[in-house]
Amino acid sequence: MMLPADAAPARSAAAGAPDALSNVRWLARRVLDGGRAGLTSHVPAPQILSASVRRSKAARDYALWWVRHSERGGMFEVRTRGLRLLPGSLLLRLLFALRYDGLVYERDGRIIGHVFFQRHGGSLHGFSTAVDGDPAHAGWSTVMLLDYVAYASERPGITRVRVGRGRNNTTRRLLERVRAYGDTLGWRVDEDGWITFPL
Repeated sequence: MMLPADAAPARSAAAGAPDALSNVRWLARRVLDGGRAGLTSHVPAPQILSASVRRSKAARDYALWWVRHSERGGMFEVRTRGLRLLPGSLLLRLLFALRYDGLVYERDGRIIGHVFFQRHGGSLHGFSTAVDGDPAHAGWSTVMLLDYVAYASERPGITRVRVGRGRNNTTRRLLERVRAYGDTLGWRVDEDGWITFPL
């Protein structure tokens, strides 16, 4: 049976395989149009942070910098304040045990952007997205957030994902793009940043 052109890939246990991250770009290719569609071929494929820090000093250093320089007064900063005094390797192990993780984007041995999230039961909560300041990377955060949504939609046991609280233009525009395909994908997209997947 052929899937409709706009159908999301089926969920499977294989989706959890490390090489599956190269396949999350399908959503960005589907929902972006015009000039933004061209970005999908320029943004590197994401890597899962917890796997990257084990093999890459650049990923470890990047993760630790962001942990130690989190948004002052933000939920992550408040919840992890006491942990930041720990040695780096222990700090990262504890954060991964608390189900924090992320997608990171590497080019030429340097991490150039991320989407960080925490798993809460059957949902992923995105809480930080950043791209380096290179003007050539303008607009990449949209592709990265769509990768994150596609990643979440393919994880066994994940029924919904939060992109943000829907309070900024980037999040609102992203939700509008996904909402336009929501019926075809079978997803419910809410104004408050939640996207719910069919079981």
